[in-house]
Amino acid sequence: MARRFASWMAGWMAAVALAMPAQAGMFARPCSEPVVFRGAAVNALVLPWRVDPSQPRAQEAGRQVSSLAHLQLLMGMLPLGSIGAVDLVAEPDGVCDVDDVLSRVSRQGVQGDRLAPGQAVVAVWGRLFAQDGELYVQTYLRFARQGESGLQPETLLLRWGGVELKAGLPMQGVAFAPRRITLDDLARVDAATRAALQVRPQPEADAPGTPFPSAGRQGLPYWITEQRGDWLRLQPMRGGLPAGWVRAQPRDEVAQWSLSRWLPELDYALAVAGWLRLQVGAGRGMAPEERTRLTAFVEAALARYERAVPAEQAPAAWGLAASLRGQMAWARGEQAAAAGLFAQARERLPASAAAANLAAVSALVGTPASAESTQRLGRSLLGALALSPQDPVLRANLAALYALYADRPGYSPFAPAELAQRQQVLGAPRQP
Repeated sequence: MARRFASWMAGWMAAVALAMPAQAGMFARPCSEPVVFRGAAVNALVLPWRVDPSQPRAQEAGRQVSSLAHLQLLMGMLPLGSIGAVDLVAEPDGVCDVDDVLSRVSRQGVQGDRLAPGQAVVAVWGRLFAQDGELYVQTYLRFARQGESGLQPETLLLRWGGVELKAGLPMQGVAFAPRRITLDDLARVDAATRAALQVRPQPEADAPGTPFPSAGRQGLPYWITEQRGDWLRLQPMRGGLPAGWVRAQPRDEVAQWSLSRWLPELDYALAVAGWLRLQVGAGRGMAPEERTRLTAFVEAALARYERAVPAEQAPAAWGLAASLRGQMAWARGEQAAAAGLFAQARERLPASAAAANLAAVSALVGTPASAESTQRLGRSLLGALALSPQDPVLRANLAALYALYADRPGYSPFAPAELAQRQQVLGAPRQP
């Protein structure tokens, strides 16, 4: 019964989350046929939480976690606007592979089912397993924006010393550490969800509530016709369904029914969705007040996660969070502050070549090109390249720097013959 209710609520919210009367949401789609909403700036794809079939104790919990996580993300993403969400399910004896799903929605799908250039996607999934008599859940996250022919990495550009340098995020995916969760925890979340999400005739918490009828795994479609603070007014698309008001998750607190009380990684996923919404909006002329509102959304979601999970337990997540904050500061023109945040990310991620490159490039802001600064940059880039010798962004930055050395020999620490050899190794054209 708990799974039935959670599955139905997630399906209902898949329709509601669109917040666009021109389109109806959908709930269950097989992983072999994923779709996205063409009108949504950000699409969330929730894949199943995998469960070892040899661990029957985890089977029901795995199904319940997937549905509750879907519901959590949908409710949390509503303030972002222009969002869509799809719950993906594995076919009998099948496995949902995130690489295959993302490839289908970014490259292989028919035109109506494929991301359009500029749209963003965040994929969330996980696994549930038993160990030493305890139940553990591990969550994973990936995100990207669509380019002309597929998903593209996020980069920032810097013109410095007459050359163009690029830097990307340290990563665009996170594997969070396993977290213990009990069946009682899931039961409490489910019970609180039943109590909280009811349709009421007025946007008042003490107004009598009407529970939704059971609908199994069929999505129940609604329009959102009005919003008052945290309350949404719903109008059913067909007869037999209750109409009225439902309260979404408050923006400044974690709802009592929220699974993120046990899985704060879902708050991190909300922060990433908000960050993507900002990225998409930047190319569409987003108003300054809207950018401020969305920035506050991202900061609040990251802060909730960081209050729940200490940095020493999640260095990758904290490092990526610093990079996301740095990119937001960079976009606001606060490049010195951004460089400081990128340096923090570098400290959290000492083995990341991309984090080292991002810190090195952003540190150039406000520093004129000179023999000292260009050679310092060269040392930083070579150190990063040692971590990932084939990194194309690092190699391109080194090639640009060596072109600058060739153009201004006084900056170069290398003799002309050695510089030419280094350029050849990098595949850069030799300077006359």
